[in-house]
Amino acid sequence: MTLGVTGVSELVLEVADLERAERFYADVLDLPVVERWTDREAVWLMVGDRTRIGLWTPQVGLAGGRGGTHVHYAMHVPRERYDAAVAALRERGQDVEEHHFAGYDDSRAAYVTDPDGNVVELWTYDVANHLA
Repeated sequence: MTLGVTGVSELVLEVADLERAERFYADVLDLPVVERWTDREAVWLMVGDRTRIGLWTPQVGLAGGRGGTHVHYAMHVPRERYDAAVAALRERGQDVEEHHFAGYDDSRAAYVTDPDGNVVELWTYDVANHLA
């Protein structure tokens, strides 16, 4: 029996400078800001239609939760949009490292680093394939 989990609702990153981090995620990665918590120094951005990323200054949240530091995570990009996404990142001054994964449906991945050292990956592989 499973718990019925259908995806990742949110991921929280701990950041040193909230405004700098927001500029990277909103302006470089094109993620829309959907909420700001002025009392807790936090910003929330949407990734697609079911996941949000929280950017928090160092603090402890509900149930002792804290944002992760120096995290690597991947976001899906459709194969047909990959080249344009990489070009846009480079136009925005990002140092993009690319990799090819033949064993994952010949997928491609682009890596950039946010201002706090988190490694952000844009990957063409659809992880739903693991369930097929």
